[in-house]
Amino acid sequence: MDDLFEMELPKDEIAASHVCACNPRRLPHYPSDWIPENCAHSAVINPTDPPPHPSESSPRPYGQLNSGTVVVNPSRDKAKEVYDYLNTSDKIATFTFPDQDLLSAFFQGKWRPIRWYYNALKTLRHVHPNEWSDEEVRCVHYIFPEKPWQRRVDPQEVQQLYGLLHGWWWQHFDELGNEMRTTDPEGWDLVLSTVDTMN
Repeated sequence: MDDLFEMELPKDEIAASHVCACNPRRLPHYPSDWIPENCAHSAVINPTDPPPHPSESSPRPYGQLNSGTVVVNPSRDKAKEVYDYLNTSDKIATFTFPDQDLLSAFFQGKWRPIRWYYNALKTLRHVHPNEWSDEEVRCVHYIFPEKPWQRRVDPQEVQQLYGLLHGWWWQHFDELGNEMRTTDPEGWDLVLSTVDTMN
C-alpha cells in the first residue's frame, strides 16, 4: 500500500474507502438509509474501477467513510481542530459509529474516496462480488462477527463464508513466525501472547 503515501493530498483533506451501507446482517441500530441502493460500493462494477465521489445528489451514505484505513497529513493544528469539534459539536450524540462518523462529519467535502481494496471489508467479498477480486486486495479489514486471530481456521472451513479470508491471515501469521522465531524470538513471544493459537 506504499502508493497511499505517494498520493497527492491537500493538508486539510483525508482519504479513505467508503462505508458499506448495505447492512447485510440487518442490524436494527444501523441507520435506516443503509440499504444496498444507497451503498457507494454497489456503484462499482469492476474491481479496479474508481470509487464514486459524493455529490449533492448522491445518497447520504456516499458521504460516509470507513475508518479502517485513513490517509492523513499529520498536523497538530488539525488534530486540535478535530478535538475541538469533538468537544463542541451537537452532532456527536447522534453518531452510530463514533470514529468514522466523526471523521465523515468533520471532513465533509474534504475526504477523498480511495478504492475498496485498501480497506477490503471481509463482507464485501459476498455482498459486492462484482467489486471484489482476491488478486486486488491490499488490506483485509476483518470486521465482525469473528476475528481470525481468535481461533485457527479448520481446513473444512476454508470454503465457508469467511474461511478463505481468515485462512489468509493464518498463512501470513505462519510466515511471520517462521521468520521471527530466528530473527526476533522475544518479539515473536510478544506476538504469540496476543493470538489464540490453540483453537
